[in-house]
Amino acid sequence: MARAALLALLFVVTAGAPQWLRAQDLTGEKRVLLLGAGGERLEIGRVRFEPVSADRWRFRFVLAGEGFTERFLAMRPFRCVAGASQQLCHFPYGSEDTVSRDDLLPLEYTLMFIATKPGALHISGRDGLFYKLAFTERGLRGELYDVDLDPIITPREGGTLRPIGYRQLDRADPKSHWLPVLLIE
Repeated sequence: MARAALLALLFVVTAGAPQWLRAQDLTGEKRVLLLGAGGERLEIGRVRFEPVSADRWRFRFVLAGEGFTERFLAMRPFRCVAGASQQLCHFPYGSEDTVSRDDLLPLEYTLMFIATKPGALHISGRDGLFYKLAFTERGLRGELYDVDLDPIITPREGGTLRPIGYRQLDRADPKSHWLPVLLIE
């Protein structure tokens, strides 16, 4: 009897929960899109999530080949995509491959970029772009933040696995960036 009551209570709580809360299972392959203020939708790759536990997933991101070009900037290769006013060069970082409902930072690190002018030959770590992710009804949505990537580019001795945290982020002006929103769905 107690088990039936517990199951009934669980059903009522779950049924009354907001759709976004019930939709937080990331399992499966999802498209990764960048959205622009002018209606642009650029698919930049796919991410596959495999469950590790009830609220944790291992992920693997594959950057799309279409639209990206190989650029050799600052003595290393980058895969970049260019718009009329801005070029975004993918800057993946990190060795962690697991996220949870409360910790999306490993995936956010994987989806970082450096912004330059189209055709630029140089980059600056101070022009880093970071999409801070949050759960939605359909998957994840990333809002754009500016970030200085120098702590990753030139790590301190005895550094940390996560040299950039949310306190180092500055909210980006969406009007001054080509693709200020990231969707995973």
